[in-house]
Amino acid sequence: MKINKYRDFAGTTPMGTELSILRYEMDSEKPGQHIYIQSGIHGGEITQWIIHELFLFIKKNLLQGKVTLVPCANPVSWTQRAYYSTNGKFDFYMGKDWNRNFPGNSEGSMGERIAAVLFANAKKADFALDLHTSRESIPFAIYSRPQYEDILKTIGIRYNQFLDMQKNPAYGNTMNACLDNAGVENLCIECGSHDAYEPENVREVMNGLKRLFAARGMVDSKLAEPAPQEIKTFAKTVKYTAPMGCLLRLAKPLGAQIKKGEDLFYCFDNNDLGSVVAVQSKHDGVLFKASPTHIYWSGDDVIQLLLDEDTKLLTTAA
Repeated sequence: MKINKYRDFAGTTPMGTELSILRYEMDSEKPGQHIYIQSGIHGGEITQWIIHELFLFIKKNLLQGKVTLVPCANPVSWTQRAYYSTNGKFDFYMGKDWNRNFPGNSEGSMGERIAAVLFANAKKADFALDLHTSRESIPFAIYSRPQYEDILKTIGIRYNQFLDMQKNPAYGNTMNACLDNAGVENLCIECGSHDAYEPENVREVMNGLKRLFAARGMVDSKLAEPAPQEIKTFAKTVKYTAPMGCLLRLAKPLGAQIKKGEDLFYCFDNNDLGSVVAVQSKHDGVLFKASPTHIYWSGDDVIQLLLDEDTKLLTTAA
């Protein structure tokens, strides 16, 4: 197998330092599928644990086809730091989400130039995967077309969110929407929480990727654990916000099944010391996402539930 490392030029800093995007090409030198996987378009979204483990797995086990790995898709977003915190979701200059610049423009803004480099490589693949993290969350996949549900069943991530990116202009310039337009099958996987190492989440995503590679004949199927018998898809979520400026504690852990009337979180208000305000659920659902802080202004997002009434079960091949 050939493993080559490339640095794709994206631009320069004001000091003249070159900005490049590191890309690994892993080629079995035998005909087969081409899978592209990128990580880190948003600074602070650490999915490189998965990329490192996946690199070793592919290096040892690739039978046919080739794999492109981009461990850090954005050389700018990871430099946007304040103390130990990386604030890399938005371009500080343009005020724009880094994942809203696709398909890119090699003569455009810095974000568009980075997107152009990434998209030029991704659109050559048979399948492309964009790895992210989401606040504090359990892993979930995001898919943009109903026909991708067969891929979801193969990968076997427990929760999968449908976003119709063609009908929602807010997503029109994401990597995934543009890959749809280019005819490349693709998914986004939110691999867990920001700036975290969560072994159980790494394991769930890695097992899913092994099943993907096995299903496409790229690795021995014996290396992939069976998928769960059922996975869930959803399209609707509901957001709960802080009713006041306060310090706040969650009542339930991530992934918990929530029933209507149960406590969701507790507000501690400095204007009324000694009292605690409990905010209760108006819905049945699963707590799949929370903001990674205890400090809230009035109206700040606290948690999101995926709703039981909207959840659909898919039976996997297992």
